[in-house]
Amino acid sequence: MKLVIVETPAQAKRLSETLGEGWHVESCSGMVRDLPADQLGIDLDNDFRPSFVVVPSKGNLVRRLMKALRNCEAVYAATPPTGEGEAMVWQVLALSPDVKDKLVYRVTLTALTPDAIRAAFAAPRPLDMRLIEAYAAERILARLVGWSINAAARQTLGFKTALTVNGMVALRLLADSESHIGAFTPETRWRASVSFVSDGMTFSANVLNTKGAPLALRTAEQVGQLESLLKGGQFWVDKTGQTLKTQPASAPLTLRVLIETAARDLNLMPQDTLGLVATLYDAGWITSPDTAVLPALHEAAQAYIRREFGTEYLAAEPNITAGIAPADVSRLPEALPGDGAAVYALIWKHFIAAHMPPAQDKLMGARILVGATKDKPYPLELRATAALLYFDGWKRVLPSDRQDAVLPILPEGAALQPASITVEAVTTEPPTLFSEGELMGTLVDSGVSVAAAVVALAGLRGAGYVDGEGSLSLTETGRTVTEYLAEHFGELTAPAFAREWAADLEGIASGERQRADVLRAFWQRFGGTLLPAPAVRAAAEHKPIVLRPAEEV
Repeated sequence: MKLVIVETPAQAKRLSETLGEGWHVESCSGMVRDLPADQLGIDLDNDFRPSFVVVPSKGNLVRRLMKALRNCEAVYAATPPTGEGEAMVWQVLALSPDVKDKLVYRVTLTALTPDAIRAAFAAPRPLDMRLIEAYAAERILARLVGWSINAAARQTLGFKTALTVNGMVALRLLADSESHIGAFTPETRWRASVSFVSDGMTFSANVLNTKGAPLALRTAEQVGQLESLLKGGQFWVDKTGQTLKTQPASAPLTLRVLIETAARDLNLMPQDTLGLVATLYDAGWITSPDTAVLPALHEAAQAYIRREFGTEYLAAEPNITAGIAPADVSRLPEALPGDGAAVYALIWKHFIAAHMPPAQDKLMGARILVGATKDKPYPLELRATAALLYFDGWKRVLPSDRQDAVLPILPEGAALQPASITVEAVTTEPPTLFSEGELMGTLVDSGVSVAAAVVALAGLRGAGYVDGEGSLSLTETGRTVTEYLAEHFGELTAPAFAREWAADLEGIASGERQRADVLRAFWQRFGGTLLPAPAVRAAAEHKPIVLRPAEEV
């Protein structure tokens, strides 16, 4: 019998149906081991060796997995195609003394369809210990920083809710945003426009300076002078023209962009979108967000477009960079029941659109001059523009809400009579607070994974450190904690350090750096800030489940 280890029971069911006899599929339900909850769990004097212990709630699960490992002839790791997925199965294998004599393979499941499953099992690879090392380094650093800072915050501030390292960075980002908003000084400018009627059609033209930029008036006196000039002036068409502007299709949605799009268009919280993505993947409707899309899916998308819209809607060079795809493009969004239908529709439409040609707009413009007479124009101009969709291209599946507009036929040199003159005050708006999707995206830019960023933000909201529906703001408690972090652990909790640490982890994952070297350098730099650390006690042993030393990394 060959044993397959996956993450969720739903994945286990789908693989069992496809692989058939001779295969046994078990789910590990995430990490079966972690650092202990009641102690640091890291030996500072022995190259930061971690003491992983079985998660207390997973004793029965581990017993079942140990029995399956004992009875199998080979092991196939089909956990998520990430470094965490690599470590997920390694944590299971590290508990069993029976694995050393058995072959262990790693398979990458791009999607949970029969074809994708069979293709993955036809091309296995060994476990990548570099990814496991990088995961261990990330977990150790998170514990060293989180354990020390949370202990200090509890002692100083009296708060009991622990923060993750990513949550600390998120609080600092929110505080910086609020600081910029508080320091903002609004400015008022006046802008002018003139409305005309030609051939029964009303259109408007903005007043610009001689360089073609908006005429920004700074004082009420300037406003009065401009109004007098416009009211007493003659207007005529100086030049007209039109051109085509192309709008290339966007790439398929990445997990980050999907979460931001779902927040904006569907009003979904990031954690809700993340949950729906996991459900859609487990059900075999979409590809994994962490893998490249198989060429067959691109070919299927092109065949669908050719059949439904014609060859003129096929892109010569489709925008097929990394992203999430429907596992079967013939499954249309309306065929999916339940809460995931709207999220699946976003994925399906953006994937199909990425294989379609650019949309084209016909841009029409007119340059209008004004002066005391035609031979004495003022040192300003007016510009009227309009846009009309010329070829929809990818907008055939992703239409926009923009309203098309046209200009009347305006012969060059023709005189125009103003219907109205408008001068309005425009006050600059302050920077806006982060939405949850925007804050998640900024965390990702700092090197945090999408899933970790979503979990961190959900934790901040649950702890009462942030509040708000459309926009996030710090609560009084959150502001107190953030001020404490900035004062005592400013460099450690800054986004710049998160980016620096993400680069170190990439170095470990690629084999360019060694975990112990990276952690030693970190401790040499920050150990004085984080000490005194709690004493390290021996990890409690969970017999008979723990069949190998806990410090196995």
